[in-house]
Amino acid sequence: MAETSLLLYGARNSGHAYKVRLFLLLAGIPHSYRPFDLSVPRDRRPAEFRGAAKFGEVPVLIENGRALVQSNAILLHLARKHRRFGAKDESGWDEITAWLFWEANRIGRSYANLRYHRAMNGGGAPDLVAWFEATAYDDLSRLDAELAGKTFLLGELTVADLSCAGYLLYADYPAIGIERWPHVAAWLDRIRALPRYRPPQDAMARETADV
Repeated sequence: MAETSLLLYGARNSGHAYKVRLFLLLAGIPHSYRPFDLSVPRDRRPAEFRGAAKFGEVPVLIENGRALVQSNAILLHLARKHRRFGAKDESGWDEITAWLFWEANRIGRSYANLRYHRAMNGGGAPDLVAWFEATAYDDLSRLDAELAGKTFLLGELTVADLSCAGYLLYADYPAIGIERWPHVAAWLDRIRALPRYRPPQDAMARETADV
């Protein structure tokens, strides 16, 4: 494990875990990453993970023996502790927090579920999948309008961007046609161009240490 005793549990297709992994990579913070298969029933997952994962989900970040859960809560913690990708003042933190709550209720629900049913699972109740699609389109339109004339959501890169982009950066559901939202597409390309960026299919695939 890395000297700072940071261990991240995640899964290959978890955009929520990828948000945290991306923060650590972009910030150059040494850590260990340990993926596992979410298809394994919860009661058969590794005991050390079950003991740390309060809600039985990824991501879980172990920091000096303390378990931190829920991706956006972890992002806020890391941004404040390491003074990276955060805000300059309290009003900025309030805006970041609002975007994190928005992402959890919108992109993290609509697009994540649409991607699962259309790109990975190939099933789902048609009415429900159609609802996820309509909601995801609305969310992307809202994000596109916000990014018009902006480099990042708050002008400079923050955890609000990393959170909202987490699932979109997988780009493994091409049928959605992300080019329909040109400001979103350009924003994702700017994130991909950042130093130390690694795409999710690479960053989340295998166990690593001291990154």
